[in-house]
Amino acid sequence: PELIDGRTLTATVVGLNPWVEYEFRVVAANLIGIGEPSRPSEKRRTEEALPEVTPANVSGGGGSKSELVITWETVPEELQNGGGFGYVVAFRPLGTVSWMQTVVASPDAARYVFRNESLPPFSPYEVK
Repeated sequence: PELIDGRTLTATVVGLNPWVEYEFRVVAANLIGIGEPSRPSEKRRTEEALPEVTPANVSGGGGSKSELVITWETVPEELQNGGGFGYVVAFRPLGTVSWMQTVVASPDAARYVFRNESLPPFSPYEVK
């Protein structure tokens, strides 16, 4: 930590992650050494930001004959960077132009199942 002049009453902390709760403590220091830390401050949450990571290991398969099952590894809470986190899943039959899209609103969800009775078994799809 940076040593701040004793007459300074505020300090700016940089390099914090978005949408994370932090609490702070202050210590006094002089030529003899460092004193005991203060009590922790009230917890403060940093501002939200756009997510910077995508779900890992996006894959599919394993459903019944009329299902397209899409799976992924969830994004850890500390990397979600804000409230209301969820996943936008887009998919289309291989070789087609139009994407179908759905929103999976739960940050803990790790799969989406598309059901279509006319879906031929083992149909190849693109997913993003």
